Amino acid sequence: MFRVAPWIPVEPNKIGAAILGKLPLTPGATAFKVPSTVVPLGAGGILMFAWARLSGPNPLAYWHVGTRLADGTEDWFSLLVAGDGSGAAVCNSQAFWLPMPADGKVVVSLHATGPLSNCDGEVEIHGYYPGPEPS
Repeated sequence: MFRVAPWIPVEPNKIGAAILGKLPLTPGATAFKVPSTVVPLGAGGILMFAWARLSGPNPLAYWHVGTRLADGTEDWFSLLVAGDGSGAAVCNSQAFWLPMPADGKVVVSLHATGPLSNCDGEVEIHGYYPGPEPS
């Protein structure tokens, strides 16, 4: 039988520090520190959530949300939003479990042909494993 390890939920509307910040809207990477007041230092993994809203003449955009591991590799997930040629608002969100970063930071990279306008989005923590990642 498959076992789901116990995890601790985090509600950003009750714990404001769980909202790490805005998605970057220019190509490149932004690093967010994982607050120890939200996720204890010994945690094994974090449940990350990101959302984006595009409106106006924006192209296809996608972000990688990732954590760097002690061996130098990175685990990540993607959040993709395809702009609408009519200028209508489009949005998307994604949640994903990631290993706790060795450096204590979540790195978010925007991949787009240029800066995005009339856009918004955030990166949030929605939960964590209280101990080492389950095997």
